[in-house]
Order: sequence, then structure tokens, then C-alpha cells
Amino acid sequence: MEKAVLVIVAGYIIGSVPFGYVLVRLACGKDVRDCGSHNIGAVNVYRLAGPWLGALTLLLDAGKAVVMVVVAAALTGEPAVTAAAAFSVMVGHAYSAWFLLSERRLSGGKSVASGIGVLAALAALGALPWWSALLPVGVWSIGLVGPRLVTGRWWCVSMATLPATLCLPVAISASHPAPPYLALSLAMAALILARHVGNLARLRAGAEPRLGQRLRPKLGSPVTQ
Repeated sequence: MEKAVLVIVAGYIIGSVPFGYVLVRLACGKDVRDCGSHNIGAVNVYRLAGPWLGALTLLLDAGKAVVMVVVAAALTGEPAVTAAAAFSVMVGHAYSAWFLLSERRLSGGKSVASGIGVLAALAALGALPWWSALLPVGVWSIGLVGPRLVTGRWWCVSMATLPATLCLPVAISASHPAPPYLALSLAMAALILARHVGNLARLRAGAEPRLGQRLRPKLGSPVTQ
């Protein structure tokens, strides 16, 4: 029990490391939350700091989930603990203790990249078949690239993310996983959808930026979650 608790807490702490925020601060001296969708994820880093930092943010955010899932599985061998540790990484990314300590409030990202890391790690460990892990990523890719191929313009990333998120528990359920992993897929989808409430509001207002837009922060703009 103590080992399980430590693994889950470690997952939250590791998930809380805001790589996108740190990279943009080091490279540009700016707060990535001051532009675009106001979050710390790879897409927003790309909008402010370019594709290389955006790609690095994606790898690091996915990587911290991969590491934590592999460590949890190796230390406990229990699907329930591994699933809980995986979800704690995503919660840490979405509601980072880093900002709670430095700003006395919770702030963070959408947990999409860390979710991809969770799926990749579970598939690599054999807990999920690769097709069920890759299907949501495929839906996301089609939703993002399809409009580009048809119209020549990138779509809003959130419009590709939302159907992929809804596909996630369906794909996992179809693979008949251990019950903790099915529960994990539902929790992952719920968290990602909850973190996209602001995106939905911007979509309704016609203010959601497209992937290809490069933005700059406005002086005095509020930092929002």
C-alpha cells in the first residue's frame, strides 16, 4: 500500500513539471500562457516559440507519462496502481503543483501529450494492443490534417482533439483490457474534455486560433488557466 501511494504521488509531482512553460521562459523570457489558448502545451509553445520548442515540449510531456507508467508497472505489477499513476501524471500536468507553489493557484495544460504517453507506454508494456492505443491518435491526425489537405488551411487543434478524446474510451473498451485500464480511459477522456471547456467557448466565439497561426503575447493580457 505504501509503495502504491508513493508511486501515485510521484506521478503527480512528475506530471506537474511544466516543460512548455520552462522552455519558453528560458528561450524567450516570456510566459507561454500569455498567448493563444493560454496553456503550457506543445501547440501553444509552437505558436509563441516555433516548431522546434513545440516538438520538444510534446516529447517531454509525453515522456514524463511514459517514464511514470513504466516505473509504476515495474515497481508494483498491479494494473490498478499503474492506471492510477498514469492518471496522476495527467492530473499533475493539468493542475500543476509548480504553479500552486509559485503563484498560489492551479494552472497547467490540456494533458493531451501526457495522455499520448500513457497510451504508448501501456501498449509497449502489453497492457493494451497497439491498435487501440493508436486509433485515437489516428482520429486526431485525420481531424487535423484532413482540412489542410482539402482546403489548404490548418484546422483548430481542439476540433481534432475532441473527437479523438471521445474515441479513446471506445477504442480501449473494444480491446477488452483489464478493468483498471478501462476506468483509466474514461477518466482520461473526462479530464481532457474538462480542460477543453475554454476552447469550446472560443470556438463558439470564433476566437480559437488555428494551428498555423503564430501569435505573440499582448502586454497586460491576463494569464488564465
